Amino acid sequence: MSDQPQQIHVRLASFSVIGLFGEFNHTIDLRTSERITAVIAPNGAGKTACLRLISALFKRQWTVFAKTSFAEASFAFTNGATVQILRVLPVESDDEGSSISFVFRSTEGLSQTWSPRVSEVQRGRLAGIERHLHFLTRTGPNRWTHDNTGQNFVLSELLEAFGDRLPSSVKNSFYEDEPQPFKELIDSIDCHLIETQRLLIISEEEGRFSHRTSSSLTIAKKAQALQSVISAALTQYAALSQSLDRSFPRRVINATQSGTAETLKVQLELLDEQRLQLMNAGILDTELHDQVSLPQGENVTDAVARVLTIYASDTKQKLDSLSTLLARIQLFKSLIEERFAPKTVEVERRGGFQIRNRSKAIVPLERLSSGEQHQLVLFFELLFELNENALILIDEPELSLHVAWQKKFISDLQKIIKLNQFDVVLATHSPQLIGRWEELVVDLGGDHGELD
Repeated sequence: MSDQPQQIHVRLASFSVIGLFGEFNHTIDLRTSERITAVIAPNGAGKTACLRLISALFKRQWTVFAKTSFAEASFAFTNGATVQILRVLPVESDDEGSSISFVFRSTEGLSQTWSPRVSEVQRGRLAGIERHLHFLTRTGPNRWTHDNTGQNFVLSELLEAFGDRLPSSVKNSFYEDEPQPFKELIDSIDCHLIETQRLLIISEEEGRFSHRTSSSLTIAKKAQALQSVISAALTQYAALSQSLDRSFPRRVINATQSGTAETLKVQLELLDEQRLQLMNAGILDTELHDQVSLPQGENVTDAVARVLTIYASDTKQKLDSLSTLLARIQLFKSLIEERFAPKTVEVERRGGFQIRNRSKAIVPLERLSSGEQHQLVLFFELLFELNENALILIDEPELSLHVAWQKKFISDLQKIIKLNQFDVVLATHSPQLIGRWEELVVDLGGDHGELD
């Protein structure tokens, strides 16, 4: 048994903002035990702005802080570290990189200050940036225009919008280096902001929504993604199988103990049931099913018992390697079919998933209602696409849910979180969505603190 301590993940514990829009002071203490925090507030009080500010820290979207009217924002983490963001220039300032300042305090109490300003060394090296982003034209010393949309960008906006298209050596060279402990802290949390309009894939080069084919829909991309998820799991399954099969003869020869006939019978029946579940979930091919059972009415020799004992142990280890994927697919199917009835979800290793109607005919994914598409995409992302220790921010999920779905939303989130450990902060107006979950609620409505 290893004596190494279990890794403790850093999580966001609290977010607060002073002077939001010049009038609101808000504090959101995350429900870290329950892992779901529901934020409620009147329209215009800044729920969405709070989510975007939280997201901006972990996504390094410094222009969000620069363009949002606030005096101070603070993040506290479960390891005792804090990040404080101060405005040092007004929102209208053109010097966006210098308009905010970050104060990082480590768990040991050491303090470091940093501003995301463009390195002076790099200001003379901007002329070639459109060589990598050919759909942009430089229109000023620190300004570019999108050739198709006409949208204007300063450098900080450009780096945030299109930085993933730049070579990392180019992108990382513009800003002055972040303090290493600060960098490690914000890199430790995988944060996703999920807003209502996210179904269509946007082509940044075209600068418009693409409606051309169903493959442009995010839901179609998710079907392809599930195919990749299953393929990756089966690759690991095959590698484990090869490893066990290579040593199988040696382990049989060296075996000194074997199970009884009754024990082996039970083990083989359980393995057959486990294998059948994997086939029904679309993970294993049905034609590969080869049931192994003890001969009826015959005694099992010691040699056969030794072989079957090791066979049963190896097979369980192989099938168990697919158990996490099986649980996620089973929950995915259950959640979707509860909402889509009488439609059903069919998962297959070569096609990802497809939807069938009552008569078993395939329903084109683009024919699903907007609400159905939102639910399918959201549950898929939460079950299959999150890194460990993720922080999910969901803005007004009720907009795509009818009342019956709203009432089930938090309980379904809890089922998913039980499989995939992550934190959720959601902003909502819906009393139906909150329902009986009052202990999860943070009410910002009464906290309009006067500025000093």
